[in-house]
Amino acid sequence: MRIIWFVSFLVLWFFSSICFAEPFYIDHFNKTVNLLGGRTSVYEQVPSRALAVSTDKEYYGPSGRALAIRYDKKNSGGPGDTGGWCGYYSILKAGPKYFDASAYTKLTFWVKGETGSENFKVGMADKHWEQIDDSVKSEDIGIYLKDKKITTGWQQAVVPLEVFFIDMKQLASYAICFEGDCFTDGKGTGVVYIDDVAFE
Repeated sequence: MRIIWFVSFLVLWFFSSICFAEPFYIDHFNKTVNLLGGRTSVYEQVPSRALAVSTDKEYYGPSGRALAIRYDKKNSGGPGDTGGWCGYYSILKAGPKYFDASAYTKLTFWVKGETGSENFKVGMADKHWEQIDDSVKSEDIGIYLKDKKITTGWQQAVVPLEVFFIDMKQLASYAICFEGDCFTDGKGTGVVYIDDVAFE
């Protein structure tokens, strides 16, 4: 009887620890590096442009700051006359050591837009994708939001890690990607605010 009780206790403890585990925060945007010490910046290919800054004008929760990304994605000019590309990235690995996210099932963060017409995809890179300087992209961010689109109010994005189909034991970076197919005519401008990025 005691053995059955003990096994039942272990099973309950195991599932409780999974269900109620604390988020592993990657960034609150209070510093120029993320909480892992990794570099953060924008990437861009002309004529598209992006600018990312930490701001105290808009933020979610008690941290007092958030990330503001201003983007201008063009649909012509640049390599292949596709308008170039732009976005924001955050390095997850420390030196040669990749980040192991295999214990988590989702990437979460809070997001809002300046006008509510903004859009982007989330990019995730493992060791392989880092070597070719690219990432696997999610669906448009609205798929992962309660209102099914970015609005002018804060919403939590919940992106299942399984959508990326990469090696979660060797993550190199994540990115906010303003892809051409995020916009009806391949071009778009706007400002998005991001806060409290975490693995859960």
